Amino acid sequence: MVMQEVFKQLIKNEIAPLFKENGFKKKGNNFAKLFSNFAWTVNIQSSKWNTKEEVEFTINTGIFTDKLYGIGYRKEPPKFPTEINSVLRHRISELKNEQDYWYKINLSSDLEKVKDEVRSDIENLIFPYFKKFQTIEDVMQEMKREEAEDFYGSDFDLTILYQVYGFNKEAQERMMKAYNHYDYIQDREYIRDLADELNLSIDKQNTL
Repeated sequence: MVMQEVFKQLIKNEIAPLFKENGFKKKGNNFAKLFSNFAWTVNIQSSKWNTKEEVEFTINTGIFTDKLYGIGYRKEPPKFPTEINSVLRHRISELKNEQDYWYKINLSSDLEKVKDEVRSDIENLIFPYFKKFQTIEDVMQEMKREEAEDFYGSDFDLTILYQVYGFNKEAQERMMKAYNHYDYIQDREYIRDLADELNLSIDKQNTL
């Protein structure tokens, strides 16, 4: 029995139907549930070290918004929202409060036990986690929270979203803070260009 085929059948017969029942669309091993301003995204990632005898895979989650494209990301948004192009990207390990976690299928695996674990994690961890995000304001609030904990790594994604959705004061304050933080001319030039695109100002009197 080739484990890659078992893995494909697991996605087809167990994982995909579960996401479909909950309003997700599928493309390859990616799933997305679309809302007006964002999407919940999931990727089933297989290990690059997989063999015929053993397959390991994990589940990645994210929140996609096309408002970051064109301004923040200098390219067109993908037609299908994917986890790799998302913000707030988290692996199932984090939702399980474990180290880097991978499901494993091999000749000695109890396949039904693996199916039950995957199904349980999707239903009891991933779906409840996603339900925190019902509005774009929920998304921005979580980005702000993670940033405060030094978890979320972008200086500009949240600034862009604040400006796009009418939180001009917050966007302006963040842009000034970023400008004052960077010393390199190239960084400051990028921030000035971004500020211009967002109709924000870099006030020299307030810079350090």
